[in-house]
Amino acid sequence: MIFRLLRLPRTLWNRFADGWLWPLWLRAQGVDYGTGLKLVGRPEIRQAEHGVIKLGDQVSLYSRPNSNPLQLHSPCALYTLAPGAQIHIGSQTAMSGAVICAATSVKIGERVLIGANVKILDTDFHPLNAEARKRDRNAGATTRPITIGNDVFIGTGALILRGTIIGDGCVVGAGAVVSGTFPPASVIAGNPAKNLTNGTEIVEKTQQAAPEIEE
Repeated sequence: MIFRLLRLPRTLWNRFADGWLWPLWLRAQGVDYGTGLKLVGRPEIRQAEHGVIKLGDQVSLYSRPNSNPLQLHSPCALYTLAPGAQIHIGSQTAMSGAVICAATSVKIGERVLIGANVKILDTDFHPLNAEARKRDRNAGATTRPITIGNDVFIGTGALILRGTIIGDGCVVGAGAVVSGTFPPASVIAGNPAKNLTNGTEIVEKTQQAAPEIEE
């Protein structure tokens, strides 16, 4: 009882900030969001000139360290890094301490679950050529859009790199380093990540494992 009373001021502040203050702060940062936004802690926002960050309805951003049992390394961070860069996050998508950096475009579908401390980066940040880095370490980095479909589950600590396309219903394993194109319902894991199975195999294994129910 005593500990609850001691925590009460912080609990009341968090409820006020999550429900009112941080949504207003997002608007002030130029973030466009739909109805039912859920914020737990304040996300980090960085907007380049003419950048676009758009969230659909009922999006959830968990940014407080203890808001996830895995403990978040940082708040959710949405950064547009270059003029005109875009981040689009579909309705009912939820993320915990995820960092999204867009120099061109990151598009995430609906009902996507993004686990703790995931990084989604559409740029290399620096040139891969050593001579180019000597001339200017920040100029000429390769950048390609990222597209993540609907109903995708991305496990904790995964890293999604530039140019990646992940189809609807995919599962990305924890700690995977993902680059490339993956068809719908793929199971993606490893470093570098590979497609371990496909949707047809998943359905067949599920049907084989499921017990028969007599009517």
